[in-house]
Amino acid sequence: MSDPVSRRRFLVSASAVLGLGPVLAACGGGDVTAASCNGYDALTPADLQTREALGYVDAAPNPASRCDNCRLFNQPEMEPEGRNPCGGCQLFQGPVSPGGWCRSWSAATA
Repeated sequence: MSDPVSRRRFLVSASAVLGLGPVLAACGGGDVTAASCNGYDALTPADLQTREALGYVDAAPNPASRCDNCRLFNQPEMEPEGRNPCGGCQLFQGPVSPGGWCRSWSAATA
């Protein structure tokens, strides 16, 4: 008899990996996308699933509620060759497009 926890872990991991496809497909567009940043290789299936569970997308459906005007957004860090276009988020690991969005978006305070 199979263990339901093992099956659940497999399904979560598989859905997280398969859910990464559309994000990677967005790479190469004119706007900065999280997929164009370094950092996805270091993410675990659990990290990817957290992003998916929060509904993270590289392009905000409403331009007024983008990651770069969310209070949870971590501004990009300076790199030796210039500014890294992608930031981060306090809720999940990995690169975040400034123009992205998730269900936990909350307006930044001035």
